[in-house]
Amino acid sequence: MDAKYINPFVIATKSVFKAMLSIDLTIDRPSLKNSKTASGDVTGVMGLVGDKKGTVCISFKEIGALHIYKTLMFDEATEINNDVVDAIGELTNIISGQARKELEDGGINLKASIPTVVVGRDVELHFITKLPIISLPFHFQMDGNQETVYVDFSLE
Repeated sequence: MDAKYINPFVIATKSVFKAMLSIDLTIDRPSLKNSKTASGDVTGVMGLVGDKKGTVCISFKEIGALHIYKTLMFDEATEINNDVVDAIGELTNIISGQARKELEDGGINLKASIPTVVVGRDVELHFITKLPIISLPFHFQMDGNQETVYVDFSLE
Protein backbone atom coordinates (compact mmCIF):
# COMPACT_ATOMS: atom_id res chain seq x y z
CA MET A 1 0.00 0.00 0.00
CA ASP A 2 1.30 3.39 -1.01
CA ALA A 3 2.23 5.95 1.67
CA LYS A 4 -0.21 8.40 0.05
CA TYR A 5 -2.99 6.19 1.46
CA ILE A 6 -1.35 5.46 4.82
CA ASN A 7 -0.27 8.99 5.77
CA PRO A 8 -3.81 10.49 5.80
CA PHE A 9 -4.89 7.93 8.40
CA VAL A 10 -1.77 8.58 10.49
CA ILE A 11 -2.24 12.37 10.34
CA ALA A 12 -5.97 12.13 11.06
CA THR A 13 -5.64 9.78 14.02
CA LYS A 14 -2.85 11.74 15.66
CA SER A 15 -4.51 15.13 15.14
CA VAL A 16 -7.95 14.00 16.37
CA PHE A 17 -6.51 12.40 19.51
CA LYS A 18 -4.43 15.52 20.23
CA ALA A 19 -7.19 18.07 19.54
CA MET A 20 -10.17 16.27 21.08
CA LEU A 21 -8.60 14.16 23.82
CA SER A 22 -5.29 15.91 24.57
CA ILE A 23 -3.62 12.54 24.00
CA ASP A 24 -0.30 12.25 22.20
CA LEU A 25 -0.05 9.08 20.14
CA THR A 26 3.07 7.29 19.01
CA ILE A 27 2.81 4.99 16.04
CA ASP A 28 4.40 1.60 15.77
CA ARG A 29 5.43 0.14 12.44
CA PRO A 30 2.46 -0.36 10.08
CA SER A 31 1.87 -3.98 9.15
CA LEU A 32 -0.27 -6.13 6.92
CA LYS A 33 -3.17 -7.68 8.79
CA ASN A 34 -3.71 -11.31 7.87
CA SER A 35 -6.59 -12.14 10.19
CA LYS A 36 -10.18 -11.15 9.59
CA THR A 37 -10.82 -10.39 13.25
CA ALA A 38 -11.19 -7.05 14.98
CA SER A 39 -7.96 -5.87 16.58
CA GLY A 40 -9.67 -4.96 19.86
CA ASP A 41 -12.80 -5.42 21.95
CA VAL A 42 -14.69 -2.33 20.73
CA THR A 43 -14.39 -1.49 17.02
CA GLY A 44 -15.89 1.31 14.97
CA VAL A 45 -16.34 0.27 11.32
CA MET A 46 -17.03 2.49 8.30
CA GLY A 47 -17.37 1.67 4.62
CA LEU A 48 -15.76 4.05 2.13
CA VAL A 49 -16.81 4.60 -1.49
CA GLY A 50 -15.99 7.06 -4.26
CA ASP A 51 -12.78 7.21 -6.27
CA LYS A 52 -11.75 4.14 -4.27
CA LYS A 53 -13.69 1.69 -2.13
CA GLY A 54 -12.72 0.28 1.20
CA THR A 55 -13.22 -0.02 4.93
CA VAL A 56 -11.71 1.65 7.97
CA CYS A 57 -11.86 0.24 11.52
CA ILE A 58 -10.84 1.98 14.74
CA SER A 59 -10.36 -0.63 17.46
CA PHE A 60 -9.70 -0.47 21.23
CA LYS A 61 -9.29 -2.95 24.03
CA GLU A 62 -12.10 -2.53 26.58
CA ILE A 63 -9.97 -0.59 29.06
CA GLY A 64 -8.81 1.80 26.33
CA ALA A 65 -12.38 2.38 25.12
CA LEU A 66 -13.49 3.18 28.67
CA HIS A 67 -10.60 5.63 29.05
CA ILE A 68 -11.43 7.33 25.74
CA TYR A 69 -15.06 7.63 26.81
CA LYS A 70 -14.05 9.15 30.16
CA THR A 71 -11.67 11.61 28.48
CA LEU A 72 -14.10 12.59 25.74
CA MET A 73 -17.29 12.81 27.79
CA PHE A 74 -15.94 13.70 31.28
CA ASP A 75 -17.97 10.78 32.58
CA GLU A 76 -17.02 7.38 33.93
CA ALA A 77 -18.26 4.01 32.70
CA THR A 78 -17.29 0.72 34.31
CA GLU A 79 -18.29 -1.43 31.35
CA ILE A 80 -19.03 -1.11 27.66
CA ASN A 81 -22.51 0.37 27.36
CA ASN A 82 -24.50 2.31 24.74
CA ASP A 83 -22.80 5.59 25.67
CA VAL A 84 -19.31 4.13 25.23
CA VAL A 85 -20.36 2.56 21.91
CA ASP A 86 -21.74 5.92 20.73
CA ALA A 87 -18.49 7.67 21.72
CA ILE A 88 -16.34 5.16 19.82
CA GLY A 89 -18.66 5.47 16.81
CA GLU A 90 -18.34 9.26 16.87
CA LEU A 91 -14.56 9.09 17.23
CA THR A 92 -14.46 6.68 14.27
CA ASN A 93 -16.56 9.11 12.23
CA ILE A 94 -14.30 12.06 13.09
CA ILE A 95 -11.06 10.22 12.31
CA SER A 96 -12.53 8.90 9.05
CA GLY A 97 -13.68 12.40 8.11
CA GLN A 98 -10.27 13.90 8.76
CA ALA A 99 -8.54 11.10 6.81
CA ARG A 100 -10.97 11.62 3.91
CA LYS A 101 -10.15 15.34 3.96
CA GLU A 102 -6.44 14.51 3.79
CA LEU A 103 -7.08 12.06 0.92
CA GLU A 104 -9.19 14.68 -0.87
CA ASP A 105 -6.25 17.11 -0.68
CA GLY A 106 -4.36 14.42 -2.62
CA GLY A 107 -7.10 14.16 -5.27
CA ILE A 108 -8.98 11.12 -3.89
CA ASN A 109 -12.64 11.78 -3.06
CA LEU A 110 -14.44 9.38 -0.73
CA LYS A 111 -17.77 9.25 1.03
CA ALA A 112 -18.35 7.21 4.18
CA SER A 113 -21.18 5.17 5.63
CA ILE A 114 -22.61 5.78 9.07
CA PRO A 115 -20.27 4.09 11.57
CA THR A 116 -21.19 0.74 13.03
CA VAL A 117 -19.61 -0.33 16.31
CA VAL A 118 -19.08 -3.98 17.12
CA VAL A 119 -18.29 -5.19 20.63
CA GLY A 120 -16.51 -8.43 21.40
CA ARG A 121 -13.15 -10.10 21.28
CA ASP A 122 -12.06 -11.75 18.02
CA VAL A 123 -15.14 -10.51 16.13
CA GLU A 124 -14.81 -11.51 12.50
CA LEU A 125 -14.81 -8.60 10.02
CA HIS A 126 -14.87 -8.95 6.25
CA PHE A 127 -13.36 -6.03 4.38
CA ILE A 128 -14.96 -5.36 0.99
CA THR A 129 -11.61 -5.09 -0.75
CA LYS A 130 -9.28 -7.73 -2.10
CA LEU A 131 -6.11 -5.83 -1.23
CA PRO A 132 -4.23 -6.41 2.00
CA ILE A 133 -5.49 -4.75 5.16
CA ILE A 134 -3.08 -2.20 6.63
CA SER A 135 -2.90 -2.10 10.42
CA LEU A 136 -1.63 1.05 12.12
CA PRO A 137 -0.98 0.49 15.85
CA PHE A 138 -0.92 3.73 17.86
CA HIS A 139 0.11 3.79 21.51
CA PHE A 140 -0.90 6.16 24.30
CA GLN A 141 -0.31 6.40 28.03
CA MET A 142 -3.20 5.72 30.37
CA ASP A 143 -2.71 5.76 34.12
CA GLY A 144 0.95 4.82 33.71
CA ASN A 145 0.20 1.96 31.33
CA GLN A 146 0.50 1.82 27.57
CA GLU A 147 -2.70 1.24 25.62
CA THR A 148 -3.11 0.73 21.90
CA VAL A 149 -5.64 1.93 19.36
CA TYR A 150 -5.57 0.16 16.01
CA VAL A 151 -6.55 1.82 12.76
CA ASP A 152 -7.05 -0.95 10.21
CA PHE A 153 -8.02 -0.05 6.66
CA SER A 154 -8.00 -1.16 3.08
CA LEU A 155 -8.63 0.84 -0.10
CA GLU A 156 -8.73 -0.35 -3.69
